[in-house]
Amino acid sequence: MDYWTEGNRAFAFWDEDEYFYPATIIALDGEDIFIRFDTGEEEWTNAEYLEEFIVEVDDEVECKSTQDNLYYDVTVLDVDGDRVEVEYEDETTEWSTLSRLRFFVDED
Repeated sequence: MDYWTEGNRAFAFWDEDEYFYPATIIALDGEDIFIRFDTGEEEWTNAEYLEEFIVEVDDEVECKSTQDNLYYDVTVLDVDGDRVEVEYEDETTEWSTLSRLRFFVDED
């Protein structure tokens, strides 16, 4: 996105582990953007560290399993609004939400 507004949902970069996690934009101050991750942590960032809050079929991301709350590699099979159907490496599938996804951006 070329611009962001308060209340927008986004995937935001968290430098502690270099993944993008779901967040909400709380405030804007010029180029600075104050976000709240879904986990409750808050920080200032800028647009270069935000990604649109969408995924598409065949995207490879990580999903926090409803079985044990750990992240696993998945492939997105279907998207229905905020809901996503994902397939794990063992070929099991489940419906989850965008808020349970994270992804790593490899700069190489």
